[in-house]
Amino acid sequence: MDILAEEKIIKKRGVTFLLARTVSNWGFKNLTKAHVEFAADLKEIQKKNSAFLYSGLHRSLWETTGILSALYLNNLPIPLVGMGDNLIKGKFFVSLAERTSVFLVKRGNTRRELVESARLLKQYVKSFITYGRDVLLFPEGTRTSIPREGRYGNFFPTAFEALLEYEKEKNIITSQNKNLETQEAYIIPFNSDYSKVREAYELVGYNKNIPRTLRVWDSLKMLKNIRDVYISFGEPIKISGHINKNRKELASMVREKCLDLVKILPINIVSRAIVDSAGGNSINKKDIYDSIDKLKIKLESLSDKFRGFSIDDTPEEICSKVSRYNSDYIEPEIGKIPVYQLYANYIHHYLD
Repeated sequence: MDILAEEKIIKKRGVTFLLARTVSNWGFKNLTKAHVEFAADLKEIQKKNSAFLYSGLHRSLWETTGILSALYLNNLPIPLVGMGDNLIKGKFFVSLAERTSVFLVKRGNTRRELVESARLLKQYVKSFITYGRDVLLFPEGTRTSIPREGRYGNFFPTAFEALLEYEKEKNIITSQNKNLETQEAYIIPFNSDYSKVREAYELVGYNKNIPRTLRVWDSLKMLKNIRDVYISFGEPIKISGHINKNRKELASMVREKCLDLVKILPINIVSRAIVDSAGGNSINKKDIYDSIDKLKIKLESLSDKFRGFSIDDTPEEICSKVSRYNSDYIEPEIGKIPVYQLYANYIHHYLD
């Protein structure tokens, strides 16, 4: 097996890492209101020669650091994070990223580049798991599936192929490398739900057709615009129990587990009601309220996924909860339908 040298895959976490961790954790605790839920005691599993691949749906750049803080503040190891190389430009920033436990995933344009990118990603993930290091990836590969297609994207199977290969080969690997211990590999599905997505306007193309937040300094502004965020970690998926699946089947199964973690927030309900009520050049509030009542009935069986409101709240109360922190909802406008549609589509799979 071709595994990367340990010194190449495990970067030294020095002053840069400590500074980044301190800033991220401070922002997490003081500039956001994060609600974190775990479906299992990951700390107990982690103690038993285990390595995790955290796999989640992707909505905002904030997740790249926010998820790490959620893990660290719950006494779990900080994983190595895969990030598209288009998000970090220049040798200086690439070096900084690597020192904060980021590894760059090459974005390919041609088929040859995509194949090479997949090969390297598989090699990285397999090596990290071999050395017992946790990894965090967004297998969709983009935040733009919802705004562009109205649905969450399919998960790329490369990282899951790496785990399946490791599971089949791990006894051989450890027999050939006496300094390594055999790892029990797990996939941990996760999801983040936002009351306010920092990049909402950029994602729907109000300013450009791509998110403006590719710039480092602009990205830092996200810290004060997150509001309530709900982070959910699902039940661990032990790879040894799915060894007969192929990579696409495993990717599809993990995607479904992530979709099931999506929470239903007031902004999702109100946004869908606005979109359903829109017609002509105006939006009637009474129509919005009527639509919310219908949505509550339709989603009643999923009330365990409600966050920030309850089934007993009136439409007026639900709308008020949203308009307190998002001025776009005080007097809904036809011209802002793409923004409302974005938030509505985050729960599209529950409704259609």
